[in-house]
Amino acid sequence: MLFSMAKAGFGAGLAMLAVLIMVAACGRTTLATGIMLPILIAADYAAVASWLGKWSWPAVRAMLPGTVAGIAIGWGVLHAAGQLGATSSGRAAEAVLRLAVGGISLAFVALQAARWLRGRAVAFRPVFWQATAAGSAAGLCSTLAHAAGPIVTMYLLPQEMPKGRYVASTALFFWIANQLKLVPYFSEGLIDRSTLSAGLVFVPAIAAGAVLGLLLHKRVNQRQFNAVVYVLLAMAGGWMVQGAVRALLD
Repeated sequence: MLFSMAKAGFGAGLAMLAVLIMVAACGRTTLATGIMLPILIAADYAAVASWLGKWSWPAVRAMLPGTVAGIAIGWGVLHAAGQLGATSSGRAAEAVLRLAVGGISLAFVALQAARWLRGRAVAFRPVFWQATAAGSAAGLCSTLAHAAGPIVTMYLLPQEMPKGRYVASTALFFWIANQLKLVPYFSEGLIDRSTLSAGLVFVPAIAAGAVLGLLLHKRVNQRQFNAVVYVLLAMAGGWMVQGAVRALLD
């Protein structure tokens, strides 16, 4: 439900909270991500249908070459992690990834807070290398932990789009990226009959979350909407960082 609410337009940080909940429930990131990807794709279709044609295609298109590269790199990392299995090196690598993603989200919130304190900032207009870097980082983090939300938010939200266009653009990006991720996930055995069966349990929650997210989106103004996103990102980032630090110290 949290994933679907986020994709329908109420707070990108909700998606990261959902990742943390699923990882905690499953105990292993690979199992959690394998169960989640089909759920995410189902929620993507609901979100794209809700915001059909309202996105900024140029903003999304600019990220896609880097996204494909990031997914390919993530595929290589997944393969290597599969070889490491449950060794101490594999556990440390997963903790480092969580620490990096959590740190990115906290840094982003701090950056936006500084922009607000200075007054209204000029809208961000990314050039080719910035779009490629953002797409690559999003593709990598999305492939490894479905944790690209802060990166995509960092790229799209400062462009000062109307909130509907921002949400629609985010939905379109993940609709494309998540389906590209099916290739490495099937290849590495992260999705199979058992994970698909487990994911079916959550289908009703996807529909409920889409409706709830759309209603909440319409009742929140632009500044409040951005504030909700940043607060949720700070919460998700803080929880991810402390969990990663504890894992590295254990």
